[in-house]
Amino acid sequence: MHRGSGPEVDDADASHAIESTESTDQTAYFRLHRQGWDPKHIPTPSLDPGSPSSSNLLRRRSTSMQPTARPLLSSDTSSGITLLSDTPEYASEPHDPHSIDLPSSDSSAVITAAWSASMVPSPTEMLHSNPFATTVARDAAIAYAYHLYDSPHNPPPAGLTHSPLFSPNVPALLSTENTFKFQLIPLLNILRALHPDYLPILLLLSCTHFALGDYHMSLQLSQDILTVDPTYVEAMSNIGTTYKALGCEDEAFQWWRKALQVRPTYWDAMDNILEQLFARARDTLDEASRSDYYAQALETCQFVQRKVLSNDGIPLLSINPPDIIRLQRAYLTTAAIHALRGLDGLQDAIRDYCTALEFAVRPPPPIPQDEHYTTRELILAACVAGYILTASSDGPIPPEVVASLDKPGERPFLHRISEPPFDVFRSIRASGDRLLDALLHIGGGVLPTMLLIPEQIMRLPMILFPCSTGILPATCTRDSNTGQLGLPARAARQKNNLMTSTIILSLAKKLQDDSLDHSMPPGFGGALPVSTSLVIFLYYLALALSPSPSTYNNLGILMCTLSSARTIRDSQGQRQILNGMTLARLYYQAGLQMDPNHPHLLTNLGSLLKDQGHINEAIELYMKAVQRKPDFDIALANLGNAVKDLGRSWDAIEYYRRAVSLNPNLPEATCGLVNSLCAVCDWRGRGAVPGELGVDEHGHIVLPNDHGKAGWITQMIEICQRQIDEAYAQNVGVIEQSAIVDEYLQAVEAAYGRPLCSNEKARWETCFRPRGRGKHGQMNINEAGIVLRFIDWVLPRLQRQWYLRAYGKTLSSAEPIFATASDLSNYYRRPTLPANLKNPPVPSVLPFHTFTYPLAPRMVRLIAHRNALRISYTAHSQTWLPEHVFRPPPPPVRGKLNIGYISNDVNDHPLSHLMQSVFNIHDRNYFSIFLYTTSPWDGSDYRPIIASRVENFVDASSWSTHAIVEHIVQHNIHILVNLGGYTKGSRNDIFAIRPCPIQIQLMGYAGTLSAGWCDYLVGCKISSPSHMSAAEVWRRSRESHEEMQYIFDFDADADPESSSDSWIYSEKLINIPHSFMVTDHKQSFRGDEQLSIEERAATPVEQLWRDEEARRVQMRQRIFPDLPQDVVIFANFNQLRLVQTIFTVWLNILIRVPHSILWLLRFPAAGEEHLLRAARAWAGEEVAARIRFTSVASKDEHVYRSRVADLFLDTMECNAHTIAADILWSGTPILTFLKHQHKMCSRVAASMASATGFGRDMVVDSIQQYENRAVALASSVQYVPARDHTGGVIYRSDGILIKLRRNIFLNRDNMPLFDTMRWTRNWEKGLREAWKRWVEGTQYEMSDEWEACRGPEKQSGCIWITDDEPANVVEYD
Repeated sequence: MHRGSGPEVDDADASHAIESTESTDQTAYFRLHRQGWDPKHIPTPSLDPGSPSSSNLLRRRSTSMQPTARPLLSSDTSSGITLLSDTPEYASEPHDPHSIDLPSSDSSAVITAAWSASMVPSPTEMLHSNPFATTVARDAAIAYAYHLYDSPHNPPPAGLTHSPLFSPNVPALLSTENTFKFQLIPLLNILRALHPDYLPILLLLSCTHFALGDYHMSLQLSQDILTVDPTYVEAMSNIGTTYKALGCEDEAFQWWRKALQVRPTYWDAMDNILEQLFARARDTLDEASRSDYYAQALETCQFVQRKVLSNDGIPLLSINPPDIIRLQRAYLTTAAIHALRGLDGLQDAIRDYCTALEFAVRPPPPIPQDEHYTTRELILAACVAGYILTASSDGPIPPEVVASLDKPGERPFLHRISEPPFDVFRSIRASGDRLLDALLHIGGGVLPTMLLIPEQIMRLPMILFPCSTGILPATCTRDSNTGQLGLPARAARQKNNLMTSTIILSLAKKLQDDSLDHSMPPGFGGALPVSTSLVIFLYYLALALSPSPSTYNNLGILMCTLSSARTIRDSQGQRQILNGMTLARLYYQAGLQMDPNHPHLLTNLGSLLKDQGHINEAIELYMKAVQRKPDFDIALANLGNAVKDLGRSWDAIEYYRRAVSLNPNLPEATCGLVNSLCAVCDWRGRGAVPGELGVDEHGHIVLPNDHGKAGWITQMIEICQRQIDEAYAQNVGVIEQSAIVDEYLQAVEAAYGRPLCSNEKARWETCFRPRGRGKHGQMNINEAGIVLRFIDWVLPRLQRQWYLRAYGKTLSSAEPIFATASDLSNYYRRPTLPANLKNPPVPSVLPFHTFTYPLAPRMVRLIAHRNALRISYTAHSQTWLPEHVFRPPPPPVRGKLNIGYISNDVNDHPLSHLMQSVFNIHDRNYFSIFLYTTSPWDGSDYRPIIASRVENFVDASSWSTHAIVEHIVQHNIHILVNLGGYTKGSRNDIFAIRPCPIQIQLMGYAGTLSAGWCDYLVGCKISSPSHMSAAEVWRRSRESHEEMQYIFDFDADADPESSSDSWIYSEKLINIPHSFMVTDHKQSFRGDEQLSIEERAATPVEQLWRDEEARRVQMRQRIFPDLPQDVVIFANFNQLRLVQTIFTVWLNILIRVPHSILWLLRFPAAGEEHLLRAARAWAGEEVAARIRFTSVASKDEHVYRSRVADLFLDTMECNAHTIAADILWSGTPILTFLKHQHKMCSRVAASMASATGFGRDMVVDSIQQYENRAVALASSVQYVPARDHTGGVIYRSDGILIKLRRNIFLNRDNMPLFDTMRWTRNWEKGLREAWKRWVEGTQYEMSDEWEACRGPEKQSGCIWITDDEPANVVEYD
């Protein structure tokens, strides 16, 4: 992110690649805590064919529908004979004693019969002579018939002859059709004649005719079955299937329904009905008809459910273990249909998911009453199992949990768990509500977050189901005599595990939905709110049952959102910190072990590595993901971000374009593309906001109008607004659920230092109890913002009350003072962060990007604020934080304040260029300076020089946040100064934790942080107009109760979410005289003249000017040897901030000043072609030819050669900052325009120009003035012949512009802009005043101290610094 004049290379990484179900809208990939699944790996069934997660089974086309060839297990009650499939699913399932399993080889008797007579004998003859007349032979023959039906192409066993060698009636090669015609049908006809009442023969015969396409014969045979047995459901279902094949869908539907009415557990009929209904719903365009089809599907499933399960959850029918999956699917279907109703149906959907899940955890029949376990017991059992798994490495199981599971009269819980098989479900049921209460107490109102590594998760089933050796109990069989469980075959176990895992994942996803923030899972009596920790437990269970790369992926995503951590011991006994990011990496890696080419895992692991600074490794993973899945939009967007982070915006464009072409609604792709296109000045297709000059897709100018023009800039703004609005639907009800209002009211009283009066309490209760949901009245309610802003608001006030109690209102002391009380921490406890609060989402547009985008004040403010909330959430979630606020520092001894600066840029960076002397110039009698650098040394000279000058230089580049905060507190820092803001590598997390009572933003970021952890922003009257500060708006609006109601809530603290565009700064302002920008050129860049300050002061001004003219001529000839002397050189070295509007003005200036050029940098080089193309299109070839580009130079060379330019043309949306100082130091005038009141970044150059003493000539108020002033200044330049010291003739420049340059150059050592000592002394005044206001309490409006004061803070929240010394600027003729 930008920190001065260097390239802006930071970007928000695209949200983790969240795998979605089959047709998931891609926007679901970027919703916080709302992850979906990969359609190809995690089948999350939803029976709506148009919904995101339709079941593949139920999406199959009806043309693949086949009739039922075998009667079900209990269908034939006449003979008791049931033929099993060749490979029974349940190895432990006993065969019917009458059934006959035939080997795959053919019986010679069956073969002979199958290939015998071409004529069928009479029934009497057959009865007496045919060997098939006996039931044993019949069963053998029908078994062989099934064999032919199932596998007509299977070769006979080796060494056996399956047919006569010289049979004249047998075709040489038997196709499936011939097998059915010449083998199967004759055999079945014989058997039918011999056994006319044996219905399985007719059933198979009807299926065989169906397979041959003889639907009418198939239909007739099925009807014949029903004449014998009118309740034969297989025949009913087959009639339906046959009618479906004939195109008679209504008749088919009625026959399936009839079969289901007769036997509710006839699953094939249910599936056929549902398939028919969903096909109709999918094909219709009428919404009412579609809803009706869904309603019929719902009723079909519910009919089955009512027949199988009572209202209180007791089974009414015995379901065989193989059929548990079919029953679960019925509930999965109803859950999916309920979910289609939106919020109204989600609770019903969750209920049905839970019911489907409960079938799997209950033991097989007969089920004792006390073993009807529910989802409640499963979730609580998972919690207990988690404690058992982590007890060895993470300390003992919490005493509350142990006590809740101890049962009078039984051995202690800790003893029982060591005596397998320990029935955790039974213990949990026996504990009643005690375990749940204990867990909620530990978790702060929600389940505690359990951090398990993949290996521990795989051990969960053994702890949960020890009696079935880790296998789901429902898949087992129970011996009616011994009660022992019979275990299923591996294939059956895997099938049940997959189904149950799918149910759990579906449930987890529903609970992740932001719309369910206010819901409660069933079975807990409303005591258990939905939380991330609950969802994580569900993922653990799903992964333990059926590991898959996709589940590892989605669990890793969840882990990335956690701020929790725990300490574990490795194999060597060393303690290690295990946090969310560490676990996410473990899960991603575990998933990649299963599938090394899984694109989502590759992408998410890449994002994690990128966040940790390993950009090249991340790029490799992104590239691999794209190679595996070329249409993976998220990987492409992330790849673009990573490439751009390397400073190669031009190379990132290709990846962004591909991502946008695949998914135009992907925010990160669109925003990344916009940023990269702006960086290289490719404005084609930009469009325009209303009132702005724009560019169409062909590169043509679009004149300003009231409606604007659609393009990528307007699309980006729409995306940002949508993301801002979506956040209001998140964390709804979190305050009410957490029951934190009383605790927060107590914190307010502690912050006030007294009880609240009735009206104060009512006002604060209103703040903590927002009415309604989402948008309330004219105010947008962000509940996460309310919670986090309050904690940020109260922490420094609690620190102040601690300070008052320990030291009184003592500004300074002659000797060190120690607290009078030994420990006051219990009085000033840190407010609790609700355990169910979710990480606030942030827009895809970064705060720094707002500098150059045409955004309204509220949007700029909110983009910064949402990032501040995210930082606050992470900071306040740290597990190492003490329960109390950090101890305030004691009073400064003899007034010497401890000032801590924190910077990531103490290297060869613009911030160090500008501030390197400030740390040394501080008055050490009154200030003790600590400089914390949080980045590694880059090897340049800047860090060693600065470190040698500062009093306390702390290299914290390898320190944890905890270590830095502890150092700050231990060294009694009074004021902490943030030199980074929202720039790349900044450490705002330190400030959000609030180790210091006063925290200030300075220099590094020219804009609002919109953060409660920033008290002051250092500015000046030009760069940051005071009327744009919320504190000043509050003073103006005290009489307007309505406006105050919608803007201010915590006393005079403004809510950035308000709809007002009248303010931008949530911070109070410290206004430095002249300019808030400090420079170091006077100390650091004197190489051009080779004169010290004293030597220059003693040199005649004419000599200084003549020498400067000579330097300019020499450097001009070196850079532009072909330019005549009278050509005016306009320049700009700030292309990263260039927009089309100002570029058209520059072209107009070139047109109006024919003898002129525009000097630009190849920064980046890729921008050159786009700027020249635009210039040719908009101004013609001649003007475009007068745009010259040079390469970027070293810092010293850049400063020196800046004098070659005659006039520096500034950009408008975001000015030159450090570059402006370089330009003015060289004497070159700058022309700038105060375009925005709400954008500090657009007013910096005006502030600096004014600090020269000649701002009136360089600052204009409109774009037309800008163009006219540039033309007038350039036109004033003329060259007059004169004699040099040798007597030769030279041409000396003259005119208004030259006079302005002369005054700037000759006064540079005296003007306030380059007077670092003056700036530091004024800055020190602001530091002392900020300390004074905090100690006295007048910093906080509406406090008792503020109400009683009569100082300047009563009139303004700003700290206005007065310069005690007049500026010594001389205007030369």
